[in-house]
Amino acid sequence: MRTLLIENALVAGMRSADDLHPSGAVWAEEGIIRALGSEARAAAAAAGARGEPVERVDAEGLWLFPGFVQTHIHLCQTLLRNGPDDLPLLPWLKTHVWPGEAAHDEETLFLSARLGLAELAAGGTTAILDMGTVRHTDAVFRAAEASGLRVTSGNALMDDPSTNPPGLFAETEEALAEGERLFARWHGTAGGRLRFAWCPRFAVSCTDRILRESASRARAQGVLVHTHASENRDEVELVRARSGRANIEHLRDLGIAGPATVLAHVIHTNEEERQLLAADGTAVAHCPSSNLKLASGICPVPDYLARGIRVTLGADGAPCNDRLDPFSEMRHAALLQKVASGPAALTAWQVARMATAEGAAALGLGDVCGTIEVGKRADFVLLDPSAGFARPTSWRDDPYGPLVFAFDRGNVVETRVDGEVVFHRDRRPGRGLAPTASEIEAAAGRLRERIAKNGRREPSPPLEGRA
Repeated sequence: MRTLLIENALVAGMRSADDLHPSGAVWAEEGIIRALGSEARAAAAAAGARGEPVERVDAEGLWLFPGFVQTHIHLCQTLLRNGPDDLPLLPWLKTHVWPGEAAHDEETLFLSARLGLAELAAGGTTAILDMGTVRHTDAVFRAAEASGLRVTSGNALMDDPSTNPPGLFAETEEALAEGERLFARWHGTAGGRLRFAWCPRFAVSCTDRILRESASRARAQGVLVHTHASENRDEVELVRARSGRANIEHLRDLGIAGPATVLAHVIHTNEEERQLLAADGTAVAHCPSSNLKLASGICPVPDYLARGIRVTLGADGAPCNDRLDPFSEMRHAALLQKVASGPAALTAWQVARMATAEGAAALGLGDVCGTIEVGKRADFVLLDPSAGFARPTSWRDDPYGPLVFAFDRGNVVETRVDGEVVFHRDRRPGRGLAPTASEIEAAAGRLRERIAKNGRREPSPPLEGRA
């Protein structure tokens, strides 16, 4: 039996703001938390008396948090990092991201996913909701399987020929059949760590039929549906011109709403749409760094929270923030609201919850991870407050302010999923998953060559689509 005792850490259970345990202890068996505090130490002593091997970690001076959960990621885009900086959403998609995704083959997509997953693990992220590209999604799942992280992903559905470039277009039946195949192949594998989600890209790139079908199939299969919504004002106006309705209303009319739905961004909404989000229990994946870089706007997070709308955090794809870093997302989420709505609009505790328990609940993993409590999986991150320049932390009685405002990836000591180390600062990142610099640059070079070749052969359609 695999057993683990982590002791002497400040344990932040995240069930409430005062769920804090100095010199705490966590006991796990076969990847499941079985005891906390004195009971954890007693369980370890009993196992030792029986002669059973126990992995002991003395975490004196360290902080133990639930692993971070990111609810909107594009692993397929990691190799497109550090592209053009000064574009809004729709031109940025058309000129950089979509050509890059269309240029992927199985090999480059696998490497892109490996790179992204290694980075996520190094930042303390243990679970993600990913949106793949149109093809080669098995490569993402293969990388996820090797990474040890909890990954929910699916092929991007892009079936409107009037708005999608030829290299990313997939006819409705082809796209749906591919989703069904991926569900059958990957959902529930790797001990339940890997799951499938239906991922229509956004209303602009999808026909009404595929939006409706993806929502219907998600409900029948008991899986998530994940799409972008109301990220950019031009997008909102385009959806209204095409459908005659506001974006959230249009998606809801087609079945994309409810507790098993995660909408990325959701910045530009009217009163009626906010009422629908609250009534339906639809979750919002807030991506503050992406919203800043693409100048998309500031998500009205405090208003959403006041209405009971679940808000979570995600880094989005690497090209629109250039790092998949939960600390950046937490810091930006908190600071943006201070400017937009006042200094107390969004507390560090609320942001920490968004990055842990709220994210897990949005992914349907609330009984699996997101808090430190008996019966949940041993998914957590150990943080060193003495690393870098985060000290002093003694001005306050809680760790949430330092976590959100002072910490960065340099404070991460180790990341565990199911009690297994997926990152340790003194070892090669990501269980050896991270590609080498030469592999990364060679793969990026192949993508650039294919983008140039495809650009000569396949001009992209205008994003106006059908009116």
